[in-house]
Amino acid sequence: MNHEHGGNIYKYNNIIDFSANINPLGMPYSVREAVINSADAWEKYPDPDCLQLRKMLSNAEEFPFENIVLGNGADDLIYRIVHCFNPQKAVIYEPTFGEYEKALKEIDCDVYRYFIKEEDSFKLTADILEMLTPDMDILFLCSPNNPTGRLISPELLKKISERCMEHNIILVCDECFMGFVENGEIYSLKQCINKNSIILKAFTKLYAMPGLRLGYALCGGSNIAEKIHRSGQFWSVSIPAQAAGIAALKEEKYVCKTIDFVKSEREFLIRELQKYDVKVFPSDANYLLLKSSKQLDERLVNNGILVRNCANYMGLCDGFYRIAVRTHEENKLLISALRRCIHG
Repeated sequence: MNHEHGGNIYKYNNIIDFSANINPLGMPYSVREAVINSADAWEKYPDPDCLQLRKMLSNAEEFPFENIVLGNGADDLIYRIVHCFNPQKAVIYEPTFGEYEKALKEIDCDVYRYFIKEEDSFKLTADILEMLTPDMDILFLCSPNNPTGRLISPELLKKISERCMEHNIILVCDECFMGFVENGEIYSLKQCINKNSIILKAFTKLYAMPGLRLGYALCGGSNIAEKIHRSGQFWSVSIPAQAAGIAALKEEKYVCKTIDFVKSEREFLIRELQKYDVKVFPSDANYLLLKSSKQLDERLVNNGILVRNCANYMGLCDGFYRIAVRTHEENKLLISALRRCIHG
């Protein structure tokens, strides 16, 4: 079985995982406790409408309750969106998260790609507007983008949103890493959302709970939300996942601490990596895109470090790698291992 994502640690022993972009501070204690304390309810079916969690999300996001849909991770919602709207033509920009195209290919949708360029440090430019023509049905964006870590400027995002509305194109903006961004609200599609817009978010990365699977969609209209909700399995979010989400939304100090910590450690990694034969691209997220010699990942594995080889991203090739921002001690171990790989 070929694994196309980070976090595949199960075939290694004593490995430090820099391949998965999870909060280095770990799951909050209150979230762990909430999951454990929910055990008495596991003999019951979960609430299919996630009423309590949606109410809390509505308050936290300052977003209409009826426009929020919960899912079994953001990936679940990507596939539900694609299957319920059944687009015939889609636009994505590359390199980006591979599940958008995989979901679109399941329904034989024609995918049109806009390639962001290395010479632009992989920043999305206004040229993508030329691809948003009346014959397109859906556009997938990712901000901060995976694997580049780049945000879409608010000015460009507003133009894209307006163009999609003008041509009746469904706009899906994946903001699963926005929680790590300082002043992230400024960059969110929420600032220019319309009835054709969908924002994807997840508890996975920010609260370090990928094993529980919990994501949500903020929809520009309640009709879109209802359509997505009906498209998925009836009990899409488990009882422990709902309990974890309810507890996580109370962890405001944890989120602030995370943003400061990730920013500091990201800057530390950039400074250290630039001392070696490594090109580091700008990032606003909790991970960095690197360009270095081929087989760097294999050499790092031999030093107990797992990184994400990005050669299977459309628009990238051998020599591109993604590393997560981890704890300071782990980040120092990465730098030491990289030094040994490059200089022996």
